[in-house]
Amino acid sequence: MTPLFGAYIADTYLGRYKTIMISIGCAVVGHVVLTAGAAPSVLDNSGGALAAYIIAIIIFGLGTGGFKPNISPLIAEQIYVERLQVTTTKSGERVIIDPAVTSSRIYNWFYLFINIGAFVGQITMAYAALYVGYWLAFLLPTLMFLLCPAVLILCKKNYKLSPPQGSVLGPALRIFFYAQKGKWSLNPIQTHKNFHNGRFWADVKPSNIPPERRPQWMTFDDAWVDEVRRGFLACTVFLWYPLYW
Repeated sequence: MTPLFGAYIADTYLGRYKTIMISIGCAVVGHVVLTAGAAPSVLDNSGGALAAYIIAIIIFGLGTGGFKPNISPLIAEQIYVERLQVTTTKSGERVIIDPAVTSSRIYNWFYLFINIGAFVGQITMAYAALYVGYWLAFLLPTLMFLLCPAVLILCKKNYKLSPPQGSVLGPALRIFFYAQKGKWSLNPIQTHKNFHNGRFWADVKPSNIPPERRPQWMTFDDAWVDEVRRGFLACTVFLWYPLYW
């Protein structure tokens, strides 16, 4: 639940940059507690070491929930191309700049280095724990993680930062539950048909609801409903996570 909370705080109150910085600070505390709890002197007391481990994981959850949902949108904000356009390079070549291709290329590099870091980190941590101790295994990612706030602070002047404009989570959930009205039945087969008759999202588009029946909070247009629909469809992939784990 912490990523939902972190995204809501960023969108409604603090903005993505401040939320990321505060969350990184929280995660650093978790790193320090975890490393300290793995020190040989602490491990002599198994109860104290376990308590430190549990506290560190909880703090990690709060910190990670704050910056995980905001890193990718912050990267998306840096893409300066908003629409398809033709430009001329310094060499005189005319090229087409596609924002979709641009974002795809950026995120390919982003996730490539995430996976490289995870691969190298797991190997080095395993050997550090085997030959030296878990305190070193936890200290290595702590030192690497400290580079994150340094990079964010030094590069802040180059970032394009958007102010908080309100969270879409509330309206999205409202329209989702509003779309379910009249579609539930004691017969599960009928309920399934009602939800999959192709009208689930179409029925809640503002253009299909008379003004006198339209809720006051429905201030968006049909295109926004389509975006919410795509968002919920994309999120169905997470339903497989319990089986994966």
